[in-house]
Amino acid sequence: MATSPTNHNAEPLPLPQYGFGSEVNFANLVKDNHFLFRVYTPRRLSSVYDDNDPFFLAPKFNERYNLSPQEISDLHRFDHLPHVGSYEDVAKHMDWTTRSKSPYISTSFSFIWSIWEALRRYHQGMKKDVEIAVIDASALSNRAVTAVQLLRDSNPSERRSEHWKWYRFAQESQSVLVHEYIPGTAILASVPLVALLEKLPSYFRRPEVSDSIKANPLETIGWDYTQKKQSYRHFCRDMSNRFLQLTSEAQLEATTAGSVRLALAFLRPWFHKNIIDDFQTATVTLCALSFAIAQWPGQWTKDHSEMWNIIRAMVLSLAEEVRESEKGHDSSEVSRLQGVVTELEETVKKYEDELTSRSTKKPAYLLTPLIIPPPMRPTFVPTSPSPFTLMPPFGLPTSHHHPVLTPITPPTSPLRLTAPAYPPVDPISHFASAQACIPLATVPMPSDSTAEPLDDDELSSSPASPTVVDSPASASSRTTSLPNESPSPSEMPSLCMPLPSEPSCGDDDLPPLLPQDPSPSVSKTHTHDILMPIHLPSILHWNEPSSSTRTERPVVRRKLPTIAETSSCLVTGFLVGAFIALCLMSTQRRTLLTHLT
Repeated sequence: MATSPTNHNAEPLPLPQYGFGSEVNFANLVKDNHFLFRVYTPRRLSSVYDDNDPFFLAPKFNERYNLSPQEISDLHRFDHLPHVGSYEDVAKHMDWTTRSKSPYISTSFSFIWSIWEALRRYHQGMKKDVEIAVIDASALSNRAVTAVQLLRDSNPSERRSEHWKWYRFAQESQSVLVHEYIPGTAILASVPLVALLEKLPSYFRRPEVSDSIKANPLETIGWDYTQKKQSYRHFCRDMSNRFLQLTSEAQLEATTAGSVRLALAFLRPWFHKNIIDDFQTATVTLCALSFAIAQWPGQWTKDHSEMWNIIRAMVLSLAEEVRESEKGHDSSEVSRLQGVVTELEETVKKYEDELTSRSTKKPAYLLTPLIIPPPMRPTFVPTSPSPFTLMPPFGLPTSHHHPVLTPITPPTSPLRLTAPAYPPVDPISHFASAQACIPLATVPMPSDSTAEPLDDDELSSSPASPTVVDSPASASSRTTSLPNESPSPSEMPSLCMPLPSEPSCGDDDLPPLLPQDPSPSVSKTHTHDILMPIHLPSILHWNEPSSSTRTERPVVRRKLPTIAETSSCLVTGFLVGAFIALCLMSTQRRTLLTHLT
């Protein structure tokens, strides 16, 4: 990287404003001239771009770098060897008609020529995104050569008619030709032209510019860049005269503070990036570029040796301030990022807790659990034919000789009572003759029972309870009777409901009720027994000719369309289709479409 010059009177001296002087060898010039500048229009880099990849590529080698990475690495095995150019190559590069096949990339030692050329392109060209790249010259020592050296060392017999024209251009621009490519690691920074115009020293800008004009950097330029035929030699002469017209204080300010200001504008992105990681390299590089800018006016800088110490002190002070600022910015940024990470951790933990609670949360009960009474047996078996038949649950087989007790079906059972349609019956005339009673069952409950009766809401959700007619009886008549007992009708509570007049099957078709096996505990009489109505169980069905077959739901048949309806649909579809086809085939379809819409 660049090093600060210790003896400024030693040879070779820095380059003058115009041309090279006596020394044109790049290897010798790079010792005191550490930077190259290239004017270009930026292009978008590849998404897989690496710093070791070519940042600038010569036109001749465009196809070569379309190869695979392994093939490209094989081509770079001999990059350490110094490049030896030829007159044919430099002539191909200087000629505008053959530059597309040139093996070189143009750069310049002169920072001010790069600004002058960039402003000329900015004004005359269509593209306004002109930038100047700052390149480390020491990184290109094996593949760079001055154009003047190649033109001077050429054989007079092979020189073309444009030879001296090319030579003058290479002299004034201090042109350096780089063979094949410039890697990204050699690029220190790339700065837009407009950002540099605001930082030029005072002798490059117009004096006493109003604030309204300062808003446009192009209005502050001290030379006429709008001329069609511009001369860089005249530009250098005019700017030198303007510098000499300044006062001593203004000249010192322009060569010290002005030089550091412009150098920092060139290296701003790179300087801020490396000031913390490599403080020494950052300060030495900024000093070297500031010295190159300060030496441009010429002889005056050689007569004021105190300028170097002032520039060095300014750069060190500026670098320390920038480093402290970057450290504070980094610490605040780290604190902010730590806060962001902490907030993200808290948010993630919160969502994890919510997911855990959702997975372990028990389902809520929407309804109060229904208290189902214990299984009981009915008080009697009806002897008369009944339209209702108690069917065994779940299709279990029954036996007349070994009855089994079935539990009471709760009113909220999903099973439903299916009743087929019967002819209309007069309920008033049939009530007296076809009345049957469904018995009630007694539920033995001890006095200290903790079970609560059903509340009003639960009773209201159950089917309508029939009217209970309870005949007066003693306490002993309310007890549960055994299977071999046959209580009298006066001793039994019953619920009565009218029955339809449909003839029922005989007693032989009725399946017996399933009484509970007698046990000693059942035969005891309890004084705290209560009567509970038996809800119509969901397994009750109307009697059918055969108890083994079940009544299925009637199938609703759809009404088929008539012949008239079908013919009407066909004719309508045909007419509509014919009308649409005629509209599409008609030459006046646009007019028809306008009228229809």
